[in-house]
Amino acid sequence: MKKISGRLLFSWATIAALITPSFTMAQSSSDKEVKKMFAPKGTHRAPFKKADEVALVSVNLQFKLATRQEQEKRGVGNIITWGFLEGVNDTLLQEITDEYYRRLASKLKENGFALNETYKDSKSYQKLVENNSDRERETEKKNWGIARIFTANDAPYIEYPTGMMGAHASLGNDLKMPVGQLFITVDFIDINQAIKKGSSDLWGYRTDKFETDIQPVIRIEGITSQSLGKQFKGDGTYAKFTGGNWSYCNAILQPGYAVTSDIPYAAELDQADGIPEKMKKFKSAFAGDMVNLFSGGTVKSGRGKAENTFMIYADPQAYKKAVLNALDKYNDYLIAYIKANN
Repeated sequence: MKKISGRLLFSWATIAALITPSFTMAQSSSDKEVKKMFAPKGTHRAPFKKADEVALVSVNLQFKLATRQEQEKRGVGNIITWGFLEGVNDTLLQEITDEYYRRLASKLKENGFALNETYKDSKSYQKLVENNSDRERETEKKNWGIARIFTANDAPYIEYPTGMMGAHASLGNDLKMPVGQLFITVDFIDINQAIKKGSSDLWGYRTDKFETDIQPVIRIEGITSQSLGKQFKGDGTYAKFTGGNWSYCNAILQPGYAVTSDIPYAAELDQADGIPEKMKKFKSAFAGDMVNLFSGGTVKSGRGKAENTFMIYADPQAYKKAVLNALDKYNDYLIAYIKANN
């Protein structure tokens, strides 16, 4: 593992970037915090109450391949940091998604819920498939990053609305059991940034400090860009179940919460020399950002700007182990939430 440090000198400011890799991040959440981790009042008429079967209609994992973070301080400047993941391919990500489905099914069975697949013959399920047929599996957000979505067992990618009306609600009501759709965002990096305004010398030159701390760590990520009041889809991590008597249970991982693995997966961390080949097709969406991204930093209108790009090279099998470890932890929290609210 390589420790990287750099210093960029401008006419009025000194910008220092310090990158310190770390491979462990402890996850500390007691049973009492489980409800706080997920959206409050996420259950209506308790669909899991008295249930002994459950259906998993669509289990989807969103794997981040590039992560972006920006921080700004008025009158000083801003930091933009990109991390790119290398060493994983679509075959590996599909393997992880399928294995997660098996582990989730096993965890549900351990807690008294057998898997039921009769939903496949339902007209409401076919309506859900039809309604979601044009859903994109690649995500690119300029202020967030790049990701690809995989569905367990190559099943159709389905998203439930947050509300209780629609084909998803009819499906649960008709089958009279919890019928679930899961969406889980798997990030590969933790980025912490800090900007400190310095003091000026006799000639008016000021020294400011811009710091970026990079930790290659697998994170199951909560909501990042949308509020709970909106019919959000494709952001963060959530499990939505509908059941008999028009009941529903929405376990939505809250902003600021992340379920992490303490298993190291990164074989190498290094500065990026340019946009990774597989990311070039996304470049148009980030054109303005990318122009500066590899310029080594700029100064505009009396403000400093530090731009960092890093490549994280994963050991494929270590990555798989770390992701499944984090997902196992997430399953524990999800089951605890279901029991506490149903």
